[in-house]
Amino acid sequence: MTNWIPLGSASEISPGNRKVYALKGTEIAVFHVANKGQPGEFYAIHDCCPHQGASLVEGEGTGTEIACPLHDWTFDVASGECHDFPEFPLTRYELKVENDNILIEASAFEELDIQDHLFLVRYGAMGWIDHFSAEEDAAFSHRDRIILKTSRGEEIGEILSKAINQDNSITPAGSILRMFTPTDQQKLLQQEDITTHVLQDCQSLIQERGMPTEIIDCEQLFDQQTVVLYYLGNRMPALEILAQELNANYAWRIVFHPVDEAPAPSGCSSGGCGCDQK
Repeated sequence: MTNWIPLGSASEISPGNRKVYALKGTEIAVFHVANKGQPGEFYAIHDCCPHQGASLVEGEGTGTEIACPLHDWTFDVASGECHDFPEFPLTRYELKVENDNILIEASAFEELDIQDHLFLVRYGAMGWIDHFSAEEDAAFSHRDRIILKTSRGEEIGEILSKAINQDNSITPAGSILRMFTPTDQQKLLQQEDITTHVLQDCQSLIQERGMPTEIIDCEQLFDQQTVVLYYLGNRMPALEILAQELNANYAWRIVFHPVDEAPAPSGCSSGGCGCDQK
């Protein structure tokens, strides 16, 4: 039997508007989509763009379409589809309305309740430190190398400790998939290192265009799909254009990530909220 959790009153959201609710540490955006004079439909998504974690309720759009306010990725809140990059859909939640009450299907949040076996993990070239969830019977020790699922893809991390004060307010940055194995090490040794080429190409283009951006590091993720360029400076649309040009020259996905921002939690989408997914 399906369980439902009340969010709020349907009359609080007029047709064409949206509202954010917080439930068990998750920001849920509810959209009331008008349907040409007919009673509108309500749709719920995790309020987190799978590119760089922006709040989608701040974006513009009509009907079921919404555009991210940072970089204009467009999504369909009814299907969760990303029109620009279909491999990065939104996380959707089932809703129904009864007696003016908006009810959300509870199963996704019941799963969150049992994912409270958390570890403190260091990962990424910048040495981010955050909480990651693991299976209830998982046992890891200090300095164990592990494979993580983050918003950016699969990465290598290092266990620092088991989280001591675990509560429902902590949103894991991702999940621990398994221990890092000798086979994984062999895979790394066989992986072509393209970071030097990507870094040089990127720095040359930035210099040619006089962009006020400094690239300070570059790393390949374990997933063999993503290369991350870390930069100093402000976000700007020119970086998105630059990423598209670099992507045309490499089989890997090239993304930019600000040095002073940790990746967004991977719960932002089914593939990860990814603060630098592209």
